[in-house]
Amino acid sequence: MRMASLPSQRGCASKPLLVWPEFVAGDSIFFRGLMTGLGDSQAWSLDAFSQGQPKQLASLLRWAVEHSPHYRGIGMRARKLISLAEKPRQFWEQWQELPLLTKTTLRVVGNSIHARTLPPDHPSIGSTLTSGSTGTPVEVRGTRITQMLWEALTLREHLWQRRDFSKRLGIIRYCSPDEREPLGTDFTSWGAPVASLYSTGPASVIHNGLPIKAYVAWLQRFDPHYLLTYPSIGAELMRSMEGVNIKPRSLEEIRFIAEPLGRYLEENLKTEWAVRSTDIYSANEVGYIAFRCPEQRNLHVQSETILVEILDEHGLPCAPGQQGRVVVTPLHNFATPLIRYELGDYATPGKPCSCGRSSPVIEKILGRVRNLLRTPDGNTSWPVGFAIIRSVKPILQSQWVQTSLDTIQLRVVLERPLNEREREEVTRHARHVLGYPFKVEIVTVHQIERGPTGKFEEFLSQLAGQAVSN
Repeated sequence: MRMASLPSQRGCASKPLLVWPEFVAGDSIFFRGLMTGLGDSQAWSLDAFSQGQPKQLASLLRWAVEHSPHYRGIGMRARKLISLAEKPRQFWEQWQELPLLTKTTLRVVGNSIHARTLPPDHPSIGSTLTSGSTGTPVEVRGTRITQMLWEALTLREHLWQRRDFSKRLGIIRYCSPDEREPLGTDFTSWGAPVASLYSTGPASVIHNGLPIKAYVAWLQRFDPHYLLTYPSIGAELMRSMEGVNIKPRSLEEIRFIAEPLGRYLEENLKTEWAVRSTDIYSANEVGYIAFRCPEQRNLHVQSETILVEILDEHGLPCAPGQQGRVVVTPLHNFATPLIRYELGDYATPGKPCSCGRSSPVIEKILGRVRNLLRTPDGNTSWPVGFAIIRSVKPILQSQWVQTSLDTIQLRVVLERPLNEREREEVTRHARHVLGYPFKVEIVTVHQIERGPTGKFEEFLSQLAGQAVSN
């Protein structure tokens, strides 16, 4: 991800653009007002979201059709939707007729997705470049409004999880080359937005592309109470500290981002380290999508700022417990409108949460198409349970790659060569986890690279033409 400065373009809108929620609407937005509004909206009913979102979506559509060249082709359908903004049931029926915006389309259309001008109160703050797994950059531009909403949601998540701001915060994330200090970089506070309203303890940040021993040394030195990192790094930390009595002394919680959080890791952290886990669902292109419920394991969609659809193979909304593809529409980004943007993720919607928050629930994030296992009998699934391979002691790190319909390549970083018994054990574990008698090819490598922003994928499929079976 890279932020780059963009020239500010100003334009005029004949009607207000920020119309919902009311605490976002208006000529001037104040951070404290946003926080008060987000506190109140937790108690809104599901109907309040389904009736309110069409008003803001209609405003976004109007701006996109007028100012983004890519969306001019949907002008007629957009105008019909705009006319139905006050009739939610009819609006949602027509909404499903709008085309999806795929990642491939977004890369192909390039700059034509961006608005050619910006509203007066939405100055540009730069752009986010994300390449994902393809290596082809995708640019999404942001504004002062999207930045302020991101900061408000950041603070909301802290408050939901009842974190003590006076404690130490450690962060393992991507850092630019000139920021990569081997022992981390320390700060006197948590920084914005928390430090804008509260006194905080110190924070420390370390790059996510360093050897695991660097993280261990950093954790011992800084000794954070809260840690932000990826699940794959959390699992590596647990393994590297296993049995040597050097687990972080003060650590209370690990907040996971960017990768799916598995039950095995979460339960191990709870039983072996007495550390709780939380996770956040987000994407570079759209920001925050859903937060972990403080009382349950569900993820609550942040519906004040984003529309999330989970669609079946026919493009219809999935019922609770039914897996489908994730399609999102950020409500307030007028610089790069992303209308019905297909993230490439699959998820399962959940039933209403017992905590009292009425925003839509995501029960489980399943993964992406490239993480989908396919067997010769036609079944598909997102495999889990890879941690069992760590019971084979020489294996320091592993990655599973489906290279053909009946073959799994297991790439391993080893402490020493596997003996014959261990190779048989690896094959047995792999077939058990994947639920099929695959041919297992064990390939020894010196290092398994992470993605451009530090993400690590335990399972990858190289099969073309993946299809999802529900």
